[in-house]
Amino acid sequence: MRISLINYLKGHNIVKYFQSAGLYFLASLIPMCLTLLINPAMAKNMSPNDYAITGYYASFSGLLSPFIVFYMLHYYNRQYFTLNEADRIQMKTTIFKSLISFSFLVTVVGYICVVLYIVFFNRDTEVPLFPYSLLSIFALPLTGIYVLRQNDLRMTRQSKQFFVLTVSNGVILAAMNVLFVVFLKLGAMGKLTAQFLSQAAVFLYCLWAYRELLKEPFNIKLFKEIVKFCFPLVIAASLGFFSSGFDKTLLERNGDLTEMGYFVVGAQLAGYIMVFQSAIGSTFQPDLYGAIAKRDRKKTVLVALGLIGSVSMIAILFALFSPIIIKILTAGRYMHSVVYTRILSISVVTTTIYGLVNDVVIALGYSKITLLARIINTLFCIAIYYVLIVSFGCIGAAWGNVLVPVSATIINICIFHLYRRKHVLKNS
Repeated sequence: MRISLINYLKGHNIVKYFQSAGLYFLASLIPMCLTLLINPAMAKNMSPNDYAITGYYASFSGLLSPFIVFYMLHYYNRQYFTLNEADRIQMKTTIFKSLISFSFLVTVVGYICVVLYIVFFNRDTEVPLFPYSLLSIFALPLTGIYVLRQNDLRMTRQSKQFFVLTVSNGVILAAMNVLFVVFLKLGAMGKLTAQFLSQAAVFLYCLWAYRELLKEPFNIKLFKEIVKFCFPLVIAASLGFFSSGFDKTLLERNGDLTEMGYFVVGAQLAGYIMVFQSAIGSTFQPDLYGAIAKRDRKKTVLVALGLIGSVSMIAILFALFSPIIIKILTAGRYMHSVVYTRILSISVVTTTIYGLVNDVVIALGYSKITLLARIINTLFCIAIYYVLIVSFGCIGAAWGNVLVPVSATIINICIFHLYRRKHVLKNS
């Protein structure tokens, strides 16, 4: 019986499936563990101002990244299994070359825009422009072909190679951080240098791995088709800046870089909950989409409550034990960040609820509602953050992170019901 069960599992590739799934999970887990391991040493060697500088430029990265990478990999994933091998190589070549030349040109334009904004509209800023802006923004185009390589290995089910590539990237980044921040004690400059050089190293490897594609012709017609497909996705993604990066831009203008540094540390630590939220979401998502497809409302509600409940429990535990967690991860140096971490833990729950509503709307076939809702919510984001940050500073920014997903959820639901009502009246 035992032998026949093993043969059955092998015959249906179930063992191989779980081995691959385990490697994908470890590929994400190991770099995160390395980050946690070096975090106390990093915290000892970075001041609140250092964290404020890196957090400030990271907010610009969130705005520019969709334009630089241009969501081309969404097109790649969508088309991959519909093409024959020759067309697949042509698509990969066009995207590969676009992620080098097109992305670099967009980065130059984006960088000039950032410099013009700081020079003409934010000249009183305490955040230094050079070399921090260069290191932060010009690291972005280096990530494109790395993610293309990851996607390629996923699609061809080369889980071992994916594991080696992803973990190597994490190890290089951790080693660079230790070198430039811990040993050379370069603070924010060291952290951004480590990020740039580690991504440059992986970029060069991926360039070598795809060296054969350099000989293939670039398909301009296909490039135009990719741009046309990706443009709405890029606009929608760039609007995400107002819900995830706009708070830091306003905080910098508020003038207290030291307090902003504590806020950034709190946000980074609360961000670890998102790793668990992502894992739980991946478990529940197939059931959610299956229940929606079958129009099984009861199961849809139960799955949604299961996801919200699970994430809420983790957020509550994290908030309760945050003084201990922060003491360990920052070597006791950033205990003032506890208040921000606790508030931002709540934002993980509100973000999960928004994500659920968004998934339901998309699964029901109303994808245009998502873009419209995001456009409208951008205005609410600006208003919420402006009022709260001007009135309450970093505490206001933390509560803004909680309230922005709430407003997005309400807007999504309202537009959905209005659209459905209009559709029903039109058909009656």
